[in-house]
Amino acid sequence: MGRHVGRRIAEIRKQKGMTQEYIASLYGKTPQWFSNIERGVRPISADNLAKLAVILEVEPGIFFTDNKEGGKLMTSKEDDNEIK
Repeated sequence: MGRHVGRRIAEIRKQKGMTQEYIASLYGKTPQWFSNIERGVRPISADNLAKLAVILEVEPGIFFTDNKEGGKLMTSKEDDNEIK
C-alpha cells in the first residue's frame, strides 16, 4: 500500500504546484524524508497523512484511490499485484 499512497501523494502535490522541499519544511523534516514517503520507502503515519491532506487541501481518502480508475478505492490485493 505504501507505494500506491506515495505515488498518489506525489501526483496530488505536483497538481497543486508544491515542492517536496516546501512540504518537508512544514513538517520540520528534510526533502529526502518526504521523497522517501513518495517513493514508498518510508511509511507515513496516519497523523502525518491527515496533516498532509490539510496542506494539500484534499480529503485524506484520496490518497487511497486510483485516479486512473476514476476514484476507485484500491484494495490491498490490487495494490500488491501492481507492485510486482
